[in-house]
Amino acid sequence: MASIRTVKGLVGIVTGGASGLGQATAQRLVQQGAKIVVCDLPGSKGQDIADKLGPNATFAPTDVTSETDVKKAIETAKGMFGRLDMAVSCAGIGVAFKTYNFNKQLPHSLADFQRVLVVNMVGTFNVIRLPSLPL
Repeated sequence: MASIRTVKGLVGIVTGGASGLGQATAQRLVQQGAKIVVCDLPGSKGQDIADKLGPNATFAPTDVTSETDVKKAIETAKGMFGRLDMAVSCAGIGVAFKTYNFNKQLPHSLADFQRVLVVNMVGTFNVIRLPSLPL
């Protein structure tokens, strides 16, 4: 029979942890015994979420596209909880526009599309590449 894996006692960072899927993930991990760092933008509800989750959670203001911010979040995890076992990447943004709006005769903004790609793809890569760094 296969062994059942648990997150109890593990330490992780959860990006996008102040809302949506990230918040739900952070809550679930703490409920199952993990210690987590809620990572989200400075103006988010991250501190409130971490406070509600209790002593097994803390907040680190983090822009996932910033190497410095992600490193600080990892340092927070290691400094507060002694190590980092996992990184859960839930940060992401989206915009809803037609590729071309014939009524307004306007194409979708290239800058908006690029911003979505940078946050969702580059940000995710930035987060998953850094946790094993010795800090």
